[in-house]
Amino acid sequence: MDWGRVIGPSALPGLINSGIRFAVPIALAGIGETLCERAGVLNLGLEGMMLSGALGGFMAAFYSGNMWVGLLVGILAGVLLGSVMAFLSVTLKSDQVINGIAIVLFAQGFTSFVYGRAFSTRSSPPQIRAPHPLHIPGLSSIPLVGQILFRHTLLVYVAVGLVAVVWWVLFRTRLGLTIRAVGEDPAAADAAAINVARFRWGAVVACGALAGFGGAVLVIDQLQQFQPNITSGEGWIAIALVIFGRWNPVWVALGGLLFGLTEALQLSIQAAQGGLNAGVPYELFAALPYLVTIAAIVVSGKQGRRSAKPSALGIPFRKEVSR
Repeated sequence: MDWGRVIGPSALPGLINSGIRFAVPIALAGIGETLCERAGVLNLGLEGMMLSGALGGFMAAFYSGNMWVGLLVGILAGVLLGSVMAFLSVTLKSDQVINGIAIVLFAQGFTSFVYGRAFSTRSSPPQIRAPHPLHIPGLSSIPLVGQILFRHTLLVYVAVGLVAVVWWVLFRTRLGLTIRAVGEDPAAADAAAINVARFRWGAVVACGALAGFGGAVLVIDQLQQFQPNITSGEGWIAIALVIFGRWNPVWVALGGLLFGLTEALQLSIQAAQGGLNAGVPYELFAALPYLVTIAAIVVSGKQGRRSAKPSALGIPFRKEVSR
């Protein structure tokens, strides 16, 4: 294989550019999960929220012909499932692991059913128009750097901005301090007259919105089509990246970038080897981003550093028990 076609000087800028785009959906879901877990709720329904956002975003963009309508509907789909998760886990205080798995199973079945009913009569999969990348004047013409950083669609820049916003909210505002407090010691927060349920509800719903946004970006900005289980486990990887990033949105986003770069690399390797005609199973290439991400998490976990996991993560807060 000609490695120059994959990671050579002429191919490397395009590879990194693609890696950044591939990282956006999983990074958005990851920072949403970070916010949720910082508040003490383990949201294993992330995959289902991404999948619902993907279907909602695709169908709205397809029928309206407007990308922004699709993104809005995708976010609302995530908010809806986030509200279900919050009701089950925060209001009813039922098992958060079971709630998350139930939401994923529901979303997988529901999205497949709705998509099949809506487009079963079509001879070919429906597609939507891809958004155009923005070539920022002056910056996009800088050698190498311009192609890597300044030739993306607006959605990529919005995602980068959201990473910065979530980090700032969590670590530089009173709201973020309160969110972290209800995830570390909800009894103490309650004693300080903080409504633990309200802040956990808000964090879970915000997580759903970001996950739905990530799913919508996946189909609108990258694939321009939908198919059952199109997220391919990215929601589960996003949950793992929260551990890798030690519950810090910036590091979680960088973990998403690692996944995206590996995804771009495996696609480039397939193209260089002739895809399915290379004699190497396609599944081996497709598994590469997940294997690399899991390996990074394992290595990170063996560093021996103090865990940054919120102390009350996954534990329902019962006011009558805490006193």
